[in-house]
Amino acid sequence: MAKIMIEAAINGNSDKARNPHIAYSPEDIANDAIATCQAGAAAVHFHVREPDTGEWVQDVGYYSEVFRRTRAQCNPILWPTFPFGGDPVERFAHFLELAKDPATKPDLGWADPGSVNLVSYDARTKTLSGGNFIYQNSHDANRYFLEQSRACGVRPTLQIFDPSFLRAVLVFLDQGLLTEPLLLKFYFGGPELPFGLPPSLKSLEAYLDMLHGVRCNWFAATLGGDNLPFIPQTVSLGGHVRLGLEDHHYAQEGQPTNPQLVERAVATITAMGHEVATPDEARAMLEA
Repeated sequence: MAKIMIEAAINGNSDKARNPHIAYSPEDIANDAIATCQAGAAAVHFHVREPDTGEWVQDVGYYSEVFRRTRAQCNPILWPTFPFGGDPVERFAHFLELAKDPATKPDLGWADPGSVNLVSYDARTKTLSGGNFIYQNSHDANRYFLEQSRACGVRPTLQIFDPSFLRAVLVFLDQGLLTEPLLLKFYFGGPELPFGLPPSLKSLEAYLDMLHGVRCNWFAATLGGDNLPFIPQTVSLGGHVRLGLEDHHYAQEGQPTNPQLVERAVATITAMGHEVATPDEARAMLEA
């Protein structure tokens, strides 16, 4: 049976008020990355934050500390976040700075090949927050991100928030800016983030129909909801699993840790008769 990769997104989006296990300081982020990798995650995605407030920052020193501390004890496929909006050169600057040193070079590049309205929704009160926010990523900006990822010699992870993002990816592939196997992350909108397609078998099939004949590795994630129940459908269709406290805070589900979430994913995957890929096996599968 095929080996299944797990990516854990460990500390973006939410805060300690909802789940105290969300790490803020570089030391805590690295410790969480190490424990999550040891639990079975082949890849780890992280943000850096101000240690006292949890505010998102793009501090190269913080990023460097996380890379060095994590890699001193384990070697997951490790990639940092990038800021919303603004000048593409500024958004990618921390990545290029980190890539100058092999000890801190990210394992993956990135592109978010489209724009989307991202709002939070509380079904109990029927209220939205963030109603004026648009996550904007032009084709030209994504061209820059892809070109710079290639210049650094890393395969980009491509975040798919709705079908238009995947259509843009296929254009970039046709233009030669991308090479197979593509690395795709299908982000489905959970109850708290009503965007794109919902996490369902039909949604997965819609994306896979668009990829006919394209060699790729794809992951499925539920943003704003629990992705664990979606694992059997994902794996049965040949996909890999992304989850973590960035994607959903689990405040109403017992406030688990990232390693605990990964352990639950591992249990489901092995119960289906599959093995979980190690970081080295995942690198070979991704050709990263």
